[in-house]
Amino acid sequence: MIGLPFQTHEDLAHDLLFMKQFGIDMVGMGPYLEHKHTPLYKYRDQLLSKEERFQLSLKMIAVLRLMMNDINIAAATALQAIDPMGREKALMVGANVIMPNITPAKYRDDYKLYENKPCTDENPEDCQTCLEARIALSGNEIAYNEWGDSEHFKRRGK
Repeated sequence: MIGLPFQTHEDLAHDLLFMKQFGIDMVGMGPYLEHKHTPLYKYRDQLLSKEERFQLSLKMIAVLRLMMNDINIAAATALQAIDPMGREKALMVGANVIMPNITPAKYRDDYKLYENKPCTDENPEDCQTCLEARIALSGNEIAYNEWGDSEHFKRRGK
């Protein structure tokens, strides 16, 4: 989570270095979104604005892509909770994975980690059509019927 209360730019730099040193294969990074039913909510007045957290998340994705060009980086749905084109923007700066929400629609409201969670009113079938269009907007296409392991993982596994 990027933009947590008390998190510094130095903390984020250390996170990037840790991921590189640890040799991760996949990561999901997105902006911290406060929720009124969590202990951190009391620090909401100390947060960067949502737009600043959004931009910082995109920068983290871009820097990590430069540092580790062969890993999978997910475009988090939290980005879309701030900007309607958030996940597409993440794809354009270095993310290469979008994870569809296949939870049946009747259960989606039971899993709201933050306000404005996108796609809670869609059925899984709607999600597929929507993701195809969104990914096309970013200049990419879905890799149907392909195994999703990162190139980093494939090389490490040999």
